[in-house]
Amino acid sequence: MLKYHYIAVMPSGERVDGVLSSRDRHEALRRLRELSYHPISLVPADEARTDVRHLLRDGWRRIGTTDLAVLTRQLSALLQAGMPMLEALQTLRRQSANPRLAAVIGEVEQTLSRDAGTLADALDQHPRVFDGVYRGMVRSGEEGGNLAEVLDDLAASLSRAARVRGQVFAAFLYPAFLLLLGAAAIFVLMSFVIPRFSDLFESFDQRLPRATEMLMAVSSFLDAWWWAVLAAVLAGSAAAAWAVTRPSVRRPCHLALLRAPVLGPMCLKIEIARIARTLGVLLGSGVVLLDALRIAADTVSNVVLRESFESMARDVSGGQDLAHAIERTGHYPPLVVNLVRTGEHTGRLPEMLSELSEIYEDESQRAVTAAVKLLEPVLILVMGLVIAGIVAAVMLPVFQTSAMIS
Repeated sequence: MLKYHYIAVMPSGERVDGVLSSRDRHEALRRLRELSYHPISLVPADEARTDVRHLLRDGWRRIGTTDLAVLTRQLSALLQAGMPMLEALQTLRRQSANPRLAAVIGEVEQTLSRDAGTLADALDQHPRVFDGVYRGMVRSGEEGGNLAEVLDDLAASLSRAARVRGQVFAAFLYPAFLLLLGAAAIFVLMSFVIPRFSDLFESFDQRLPRATEMLMAVSSFLDAWWWAVLAAVLAGSAAAAWAVTRPSVRRPCHLALLRAPVLGPMCLKIEIARIARTLGVLLGSGVVLLDALRIAADTVSNVVLRESFESMARDVSGGQDLAHAIERTGHYPPLVVNLVRTGEHTGRLPEMLSELSEIYEDESQRAVTAAVKLLEPVLILVMGLVIAGIVAAVMLPVFQTSAMIS
């Protein structure tokens, strides 16, 4: 019996790690899945302690969605041209500009040549690079004998996902920069500039206005303890980021986010676009509905919406149609329910889901643009008011002294 060190995610979303004994890697994976664990990393216990390569492969490797889309499209083209799988992977590994991606392709190639298994089984060893949707579609394509066509559809889906993510990131980049710049300017003013006025104010030999006294007290504290304040902010941010990973904290936060006036509808539209796109490509590639729901649930970032997939899976397995199951969750707009119902009645559910994803990709982009247009003037106004208040508190004693002299 061999010992394997594993890192996995429980159904509650909590990450666990430990060691189990099994005859081989496939049996270890099967035992983890029987426990309803989603494996993230599974390596021999001795290698988990000593082999840095495995740590890089399973823990730190980050390969962009665009890189994955390009790889998938190129692999599809090579397979359609009649090139054998191992030769296609070797070609892609040699021409990859991303060394981390090239290393992953090389490991997949070695697994295929050593075990003579399927591509999906080889990809199962890299869950941090190839998610459940990717591996599920590849497995379906191999079983259906249309792997090249499935890879082409998957590449198109990855490209759309990368485009939407890039648009959201670009839209919020300027407000984030504006917020960071304004906060840094206020911190520098309060910590290093305002304290220089203390000698000037003492020379006035009069009681300072209340606002100026408060400003000078805060400024003196920051001047002496700015490093402690900065450390507290960093520690608080790290603690908040850790707390959000806990299921007991994450669910209320995600529920509050969905109910927020502006951010809630925007986040819901982004999630619906991702869900519809994922389900559409899975069903279109031949994955059965229950398996598609299970795989798609892993791509949903909002815990509340992810939990709704469990309810949908129960209803569908009990004989309900998907539209009714979606409607029962109470989280999705009528448009989603009606289009899914139409797709089920006409036998064109994958096509309707694809159309639904395009609709909500456009809607989410408009929602992001509207949120940014609202956020930018609010940030400018708040920063302007804060800086104006600081300037006013500094100038009040000067005006009072000038009035007394006059």
